[in-house]
Amino acid sequence: TEAMSPGEVARTLLDRGIDYFTAYVCENLGSPDERVTHATLAELVGHPFSPLNVMILVRDPDTPDRPREMVGRRLFGNPDEMFLQSRPKRGLLTPAEVRCLALAEMDLGLTSIVWDVGAGSGSVSIEAAQLAKYGEVYAIEKDLEDHQLIQANAERFAVRNLTPVLGQAPDVWRNLPDPDAIFVGGTGRQIGWIFEQAYGRLRPGGRLVANVVSIENVAEIQRLAHQLGAETNVWMIGVARSTQQLETTRFEAAHPTFLIATIKP
Repeated sequence: TEAMSPGEVARTLLDRGIDYFTAYVCENLGSPDERVTHATLAELVGHPFSPLNVMILVRDPDTPDRPREMVGRRLFGNPDEMFLQSRPKRGLLTPAEVRCLALAEMDLGLTSIVWDVGAGSGSVSIEAAQLAKYGEVYAIEKDLEDHQLIQANAERFAVRNLTPVLGQAPDVWRNLPDPDAIFVGGTGRQIGWIFEQAYGRLRPGGRLVANVVSIENVAEIQRLAHQLGAETNVWMIGVARSTQQLETTRFEAAHPTFLIATIKP
């Protein structure tokens, strides 16, 4: 159409990282000024065409079904190094192994509304956005540097349904839609207060998963959940990753961490 010419179609595809097609644009078929143009998507951008046209896209051979820059990136459980992190605070990223279990317990649907409270560099938010691709994900973070990293990582993974929210919980989520799932991490001594306030906004049947590092925090959340009439499941996660030393394989253990999951009745 005149409003959506082949050039505009090509631009839209390229803006989304889809660059693995070539195109045939067939204009004015059956008329004296019939013309067929064979070009890459980049070559079509800005090129004028007759409004009477047919555009045929031909996939380049041996290309994956996703943008080239996304090759090697997973729907979830991406290696930690795939995410940009602030160097002095590299601990503010949920490790891949913990992330996988947390996302599984959040049980996201395609249209889920998700809050990631204390989002750090945004690894959980980004993978939640990929799983709930027709939903909305809000990455809530009070640190400006980490807030900017969330934006950069969202661009890196080409997720468009993630909104970074800069501010202090719980005040900053006042105007956000009630979530179907919440992940809470990185809130330190305020974990109990944040858990209670977040649980209050969770939709009935929604799931809340918290990641904490001390047994005192586990006990506090369990006590609050019991007061709220909710049951909890708790995991202690200990991960050891292999490393090569002097031609031998050894394992380096990470500090244990805890996941607490609950479902709002």
